[in-house]
Amino acid sequence: MNMEITEIWNKTLISIKNSINSPVGYNVHIKASIPVSLINSVFTISVPTSINKNIIEFRYRNLIESSLEKVTGQKLSLKIAVGEEYEDKKEENKKTDVFHNSEVSLYGVNPRYTFENFVVGSSNSVAYEAAKRSAESPGQLDNPLFIYGNSGLGKTHLMHAIGNKIKENYPDANIICVPCERFTNEFIVAIREKTTDKFRSKYRSADVLLVDDVQFLEHKEAVQEEFFHTFNELFSLGKQIVITSDRRPSELKTLTTRMKTRFGQGFTIDISLPNYETRIAILQNKALAHNVTIDEDILGYIADNIRSSIRELEGALLNVISMSEIKHCDITMDFVKKTLEAIISSDDSSKISTKSIIQKVAVYYNISEKDITGKIKTKEIALPRQVAMYLCRKLLSMNDTSISKEFSKDRTTVKHNIEKIESEINTNETLNSDITYITRDLEEM
Repeated sequence: MNMEITEIWNKTLISIKNSINSPVGYNVHIKASIPVSLINSVFTISVPTSINKNIIEFRYRNLIESSLEKVTGQKLSLKIAVGEEYEDKKEENKKTDVFHNSEVSLYGVNPRYTFENFVVGSSNSVAYEAAKRSAESPGQLDNPLFIYGNSGLGKTHLMHAIGNKIKENYPDANIICVPCERFTNEFIVAIREKTTDKFRSKYRSADVLLVDDVQFLEHKEAVQEEFFHTFNELFSLGKQIVITSDRRPSELKTLTTRMKTRFGQGFTIDISLPNYETRIAILQNKALAHNVTIDEDILGYIADNIRSSIRELEGALLNVISMSEIKHCDITMDFVKKTLEAIISSDDSSKISTKSIIQKVAVYYNISEKDITGKIKTKEIALPRQVAMYLCRKLLSMNDTSISKEFSKDRTTVKHNIEKIESEINTNETLNSDITYITRDLEEM
């Protein structure tokens, strides 16, 4: 048998689709799977979430295994990994798996993430365009590209989309896509096993280096030093570098100055929380991908109550679709409210917004909301404004750019105001008491 695992899985999908009674179950859970390896009669697939894994285990395992047997002529057992669980065994699979799926594993880019399935809105449009430019002209424009923002807003999606597009346009390009923690762990192993030359050769021979969550370099001086030289080598050769982080370079406080300077050499852009319209578009796109029709009012309810991240938004929708399949019921408003009741009620941050923070601060200090977002710089107005900005950072995890847009101030002013509150809150009892009261008031809304 000479079939690659991709061919095996594609033929298996056809067999499953012809046998399954639930098109929703097929589209949501099985079709979303990616083949990973076939080793010692164990066929491993990767699914996006634990919900997919649980549904497949509970409902579709026997069907998939019997379909695999029809296609391969062998009795295979199914193993299900969630997300990137299979990544740690990637190198081992390359050596031992004759059915290895090179599309998934050779360069570490997840084929699920493309520009075509990325929902563009006002919160991410600039980052999206910059990512496309980097993919179309690697090493020439926006290099390095530094994308930052809170977790779950689409940074990783854009980074992988860049990798996929470059691989499509330049099939022979040596692309390395790696989470920062893995880079760190590989370096530690290289030191321990005295294979640092091999480690350096691997990373410094890349045509495209994509590094996710670079904030994990903080407090790791030796790794920072190694990454710094790798960065310099690739940059001097005109290779494309893409970095993601939860903060802008200047806010990575324990990174060396020269490292921050290198990160700032190219184009730095943030992704902020998606607005209501973008959240609706994301839900519509996700529902369409799963061949599920959901009433607009229901999508509006989900979008209005799940605001903290795209990941949680999509997870809530998948939860609804999965539960409707398990219970064999229609997706109605009452059903959705009951299904998401625990998620929504436990998400205290979803009740707090920039608007509610400004309102509470204005009431507490007996000033108007316009004073807080306006241009008046008197002490009576400046302090409440600083407190409001600080609370946006603390309670909503907003970055400086996002806050600056809400308060119509530049990022430098926002950064200074927040740092001022942070430096005084532990020594100024009155200020500490004010912020504690306002925070409690917000959380009890």
